[in-house]
Amino acid sequence: MPPGNLEDWVALHLLPGLGPILLRRCLDRFGNPREIAYRVPVSAFEAIPGAGPKLAGLIASARPSLRARVEREIRASQKLGIRLVPLGDPSYPAALDTLPDSPALLYLKGSLPEGIVRLAVVGSRRATAYGRRVAAGLASGLAARGVEVVSGGARGIDTCAHLGALEAGGRTVAVLGSGFLHLYPAENAELFDRIAASGAVVSEFPLEAEPRPENFPRRNRLISGLSAAVVVVEATVKSGSLTTAGHALDQGREVMAVPGPVSSEQSAGCHRLIQQGAKLVQRVDDVLVELSPMYAAALRPGPAPPGKEAPNLGSLAPDEAAVLALLDDPEPVHLDALAERAPFGVGRLQAALFSLEVRGAVEQLPGRYYLSGLRKER
Repeated sequence: MPPGNLEDWVALHLLPGLGPILLRRCLDRFGNPREIAYRVPVSAFEAIPGAGPKLAGLIASARPSLRARVEREIRASQKLGIRLVPLGDPSYPAALDTLPDSPALLYLKGSLPEGIVRLAVVGSRRATAYGRRVAAGLASGLAARGVEVVSGGARGIDTCAHLGALEAGGRTVAVLGSGFLHLYPAENAELFDRIAASGAVVSEFPLEAEPRPENFPRRNRLISGLSAAVVVVEATVKSGSLTTAGHALDQGREVMAVPGPVSSEQSAGCHRLIQQGAKLVQRVDDVLVELSPMYAAALRPGPAPPGKEAPNLGSLAPDEAAVLALLDDPEPVHLDALAERAPFGVGRLQAALFSLEVRGAVEQLPGRYYLSGLRKER
């Protein structure tokens, strides 16, 4: 990338009207970020494809106060413990550097070391209890294998993914759709502190940027860009999580999805992804087996064989406890037989079985047979 000190890159980043694509075009055309920020005639910006008179006017009005804004932005970032990482910096994430629309500047609290496998776990803000359990279980299992879980810090699935990774003692990354002075959602401020303490909180937006709706689709390309694969846990057909999946496909990343009850609108987006070829995810190994062999060395060994390590039975939901009781048998039980015995419908039965599989309390065998992971020696 063109040379320039940090102040030059911050100035370029603070110029209004320059999104990631236009900014790249300006760098290709004019070179040095200092020249673009302060010296290139505003009329010259009209020649950039996608730009026009409006952009020239915005830049002309911003330049008189730009140096003062740069100084304030740098001082405020230092006060908040945020590191500013420009393009070309040795610590700029390699996974983002190759994107055609990578940010000129990242605001980073925490660390983003290289040589770590990162996977995105995303989904609906209005998550069901099923979705929340699955997201937390998958994130916990991935973190236990040494994977760094990436998500968007939003309510619902994102929050559960971050918490699942943290509770497993793992690292996680939250990519914000706002500046650090307007954390969104505000109730996750403490969670963001926990994330930054062992992983990272990242934003491409200036500190004062508010969480506007248009920011989140743009944010989603960084979630997928940082990750080797994207797993969508729960999403409607109009969910923003599907934009993350779309970015992943454009970036050459794997896309996977967790199925839900066939009648659930909250999982309809996941079902559509699976119909379109996304890998169906039932357990952590379904995710890891899709990764390139180049990531194998960065993963920790899998869990001990069944019976060697106790499954996670903390806070069993009533449906899960009821299904587990139906499997108190040394022989596998077919799904149809379980459906006949269960005190509720097949949708809830399958949701409970999936959650129990994530916990390690149930094993699914070929032919839709299920076996308890709590079998005792007889």
